[in-house]
Amino acid sequence: MYWKHVVTCFLLNGISFSIQGNDSSLKKIRTNVLDVAEKLGATTFLELVQKTNLTRNFTQKGPITVFIPSNQAFNELPEDEKGNLEDSSYAKTILLYHIVHGHHQKASFQNEVTYKSESRMEGEDALLEVRLNIYHDGKIITASGSPIIKFDQEATNGIVHLLSRVMYLPPAFGSIAQLTSLPIIRYVMYGLIDGGLAEKLNRKEPYTLFAPSDLAFEALPNKTINILTGNKTAIRRVMENHILSGTYFTKGMKQDDRFTTMLGETLTVDSIKGNVTVNGSLLVLPDFTATNGVVHIATKVFLPPDMY
Repeated sequence: MYWKHVVTCFLLNGISFSIQGNDSSLKKIRTNVLDVAEKLGATTFLELVQKTNLTRNFTQKGPITVFIPSNQAFNELPEDEKGNLEDSSYAKTILLYHIVHGHHQKASFQNEVTYKSESRMEGEDALLEVRLNIYHDGKIITASGSPIIKFDQEATNGIVHLLSRVMYLPPAFGSIAQLTSLPIIRYVMYGLIDGGLAEKLNRKEPYTLFAPSDLAFEALPNKTINILTGNKTAIRRVMENHILSGTYFTKGMKQDDRFTTMLGETLTVDSIKGNVTVNGSLLVLPDFTATNGVVHIATKVFLPPDMY
């Protein structure tokens, strides 16, 4: 409920002037990004900003665009990630990743556009980038894989978009090719090198890589292992069957979505309930953001039909 206030301004030619208004007009004047966060009920985000002493970053003159996670987004973080956020230095890195410079409204969003954040790779000067993706004719829009659920909340120093997931996996590992150095997907790294695809996945063009775990490769039948051993053409075909052109985060997928791999085969989203499954493979560690796309770690190898 708005309350009336009266401010006596000054006397001019013996006449007293007054200005009438209400508190909504004052709030509009004073509403910076953190005020908007409070209005949206993003109290967990606000507490973390205060704890990390980053208030100035969010109240800077701007204009800035801030992707603010909801309270539920923080509640749904993996338990180990909640523990990581107890570390002030790490929490700063994640919070700063949610700030980009410029005033970016929903109407200006384009698929695969990237914005430089205020967060940096550890020990480097390079700024981590936030990638926007538009799925299903605009019904789903994600920022680094996190769905935006409320758009265009204006502030005096910029604009706010509310997220249903924290952007807790910034592209700190670098490109897709660099990300395959993770210990649990060594065979993928070797396969990309032997298949002559590592250089392609190190470029700027966006890709999605479904990376089978080492256990998935070790479970292949001997017949398939024999076909692949020392056969760079066969290895390349297998690797191409795990690569999509474009960035496809799991939050942008719907059941029965179909994707065409670099090899020309079709991958189908079987389920999006809980962990996403594609072609019968569980994506056990999805949405590793890379500077040029995304990597999903899978439990099965997507073999071309002639290799079964």
